[in-house]
Amino acid sequence: MQPIMIRGVGLIGCQVAEKLARKGVPVIIVSRSPGRFKPREGFTVIDRADALAQVTALEQVSAVINLEGKSIAAGIWTKKLKQEIVKSRLESVAHLAGLVKKANNPKLRILQASATGYYGDRGAEILTEAAEPGSGYLSDTCVEWESAAIKAFRPEQLATFRIAPVLSNQAGVFAVWRRVFRAFLGGRFGSGEQYFSWIHEHDMAELLVHYALGFKPGVINATAPEPVKNAYLTEVLAAQFRRTAILHVPQFILSHIPGDFGREMLLASVRAVPKRALAEGFEFRFQKFAEAVEDLA
Repeated sequence: MQPIMIRGVGLIGCQVAEKLARKGVPVIIVSRSPGRFKPREGFTVIDRADALAQVTALEQVSAVINLEGKSIAAGIWTKKLKQEIVKSRLESVAHLAGLVKKANNPKLRILQASATGYYGDRGAEILTEAAEPGSGYLSDTCVEWESAAIKAFRPEQLATFRIAPVLSNQAGVFAVWRRVFRAFLGGRFGSGEQYFSWIHEHDMAELLVHYALGFKPGVINATAPEPVKNAYLTEVLAAQFRRTAILHVPQFILSHIPGDFGREMLLASVRAVPKRALAEGFEFRFQKFAEAVEDLA
């Protein structure tokens, strides 16, 4: 079986690597910190700075899963941080494209990350993969990110994953919720009517494995089938952690967080659904938000 390369081996990349290895698929990890990985059968680790080793590997692999990019939750969105977030994504695509061009592998497939931020603040509109992009910093970033990949790779070799916030008890938004609600500080944001798209870490990793082994080009919404309103999300978390959630952060306060962080990250309504994944046979283990929370709590 041909190897699969993973670039950007954080929370999800590590889980994808493990799931592929359990299926007997050789895994090639590209990392800026190769020393943090212990030698293991079935795993090859390459330093991201070693271009020649990456080109050689690309000539052998069937697919590349590219998850690189600076976290949008790395801090308050200063002008500098916003520029770094965009730059990291465009540089990643350009770097991979240059390596792919040097490798002689016409059958190579690219699984490229994007995000549901592509859709912007859309209220109660149901957003399938066919929906147009929205407006704002996140949307503009995703459009630029996806456009770079479209220009760099052939249409038939590119699958783009618009990834919703991933729920995990190791990192990300759920880890923050757990601390906040356990400290009796949980509460509704703004009106509470805004939709929140999400995906459990298990399903996110499985979705990437599903398409890496059964590749189909195009855009895929990497979201659970049931987006939830912020008010319902708050009720579920309060019940799970056995805490009251009477606090309410008014919209006018959140909308004044510097850099539009509050407006786009906490108040924006994104009701994205995984139309393609469901139509193409992917089965979500965690379809309902309450089930995901119970599993992770």
